[in-house]
Formats: sequence, C-alpha cells, structure tokens
Amino acid sequence: MQAIEIKNMNFEYRNTMVFDNFNLNIPEGRFISILGNNGSGKTTLVNILSGAFKFKGNILVFGIPIKKDIVKKNIVTIYDDVCEYDSFDTVMELFLKVLKKDSKDKILEVALGFGFDDVLNTVFNFLPLEKKKLVILGMKLVQSPKILILDNLFDGMSRGVKSKILRNLKKEVKKNKLTVINLSNDVEEALYADMVVIIGEGKVLLKGSKRKVFENESFFENYELELPFVVNLSNKLKFYELVDKIYFDDKKLVDDLWE
Repeated sequence: MQAIEIKNMNFEYRNTMVFDNFNLNIPEGRFISILGNNGSGKTTLVNILSGAFKFKGNILVFGIPIKKDIVKKNIVTIYDDVCEYDSFDTVMELFLKVLKKDSKDKILEVALGFGFDDVLNTVFNFLPLEKKKLVILGMKLVQSPKILILDNLFDGMSRGVKSKILRNLKKEVKKNKLTVINLSNDVEEALYADMVVIIGEGKVLLKGSKRKVFENESFFENYELELPFVVNLSNKLKFYELVDKIYFDDKKLVDDLWE
C-alpha cells in the first residue's frame, strides 16, 4: 500500500513555481530519503505534507485525500528548529505527559535505543541541541505514528550519533511498519534508505533503490551533487578492477579488500 501518493501537485510561492505537476508515491513501511540542492523545495514539501501549505493537485494518505484530521491521525513531522519545544520540565516529565500514563519501561527502552538515557532527569531546556533532537525524536516515536517526516533533523549531529540513530530508525521501520521520510542535504544519510528520491526544478529528477540511484554517476555530476564517500570510493576502485560492485558500507568494503 502507498503511504502517500502525490499526483500532479502544483505549488507557487511569491510568483515562483516550486512544484510543477509533481508526482511521487511513497510506499508504506519503508525508509525514504529525499535529497536535493538548497532551493529544491524539500522544506516546502514537508510543509505541504504536514498541512501547513495549501497546494493544487491531489495528495492521498493511505488512499484518503489529505486533510488536517488525516494529517493529525497519521503524520508526525520533526523540523530542524527545536524552539517550539521550549520546556523547563525534565525529559522524563515530558514523556509522561505525552504517554498520559506511567510507562517508564517503554520510555527507558526508547531512551536507551536513541541515546538519551543519561538525561532523563535533566531539564529539557538545559540540554545541548543534539540531545534535544534525540529527545524530541523519542517523544514522537512513543506515540506510534504511521508516517514520520524528518526535515534536516540530523544537521549538527556527530557522525557516530547520526549513524546510530539512523540504524535504529531502520529497525523501527521494520518492527512497526513505520514509514520514515527523511529530507536532507546530506547524501550520506541516504545510505540507510530503502528508496532514494532526488528532487529539483519542481519535479522528481531521479528515484529508485540506492543501487539504481547511486549507479547513475553522470546524473550526480550534471547536477553538482556529491555521491556518498563509500560509493564514490568503490566507483574508483571498480574502475581499477579492485572491486566488482558498488558498496554502501565502508566496513564491508574494507573487509572485502583484505580478503
């Protein structure tokens, strides 16, 4: 089933056409990475899917035309800016308010998985930005959304933390049939995706599996987009016949080279 179907969607902002007959299907229970240069319309797309912007065309959520009640029931959006979450409650108090019952075991499980178990008794406003983002992500996940949209959430996070969170999100996708749509400028995040979509010029420029998208080296050159480091490296090694395929995991690449 398609979680989201966008059909001939048009959106204009200050006399500039941002989306022109834009079409995109997002399957349920998959991790989708949407990439694009600055100005490609990624955040605008987030605002449309979250119900903040009006548009022309059709968008279906699980087969139902998108409306405020449909968005509220199915879609949770987390933006890079965390200012709206201002609070002098502790992290644990915030979670208990969200769950509206004593579910400390569930809170601890999420906190351990997403790396904020050390700040459960800390006031939210006193946390560093990275921890705030992890807490917000955890609070959204315990509400069991059907669709989770992330708009540059991982900006400013260390590589190690980012990798851990993306791996755990992949587990959530498989475990709970969650649909994750991650919009980012960082192509490295797309290595964790089931499907990669690149947007620009008001349309979908390229979409498909990681392999299909990242094998299209000429496309990335033409649109001045970078390939993930491990993909770029394996392409070069493949040219010299040191490997025979594209890699998406640097550890796997190193292990195979040593064999």
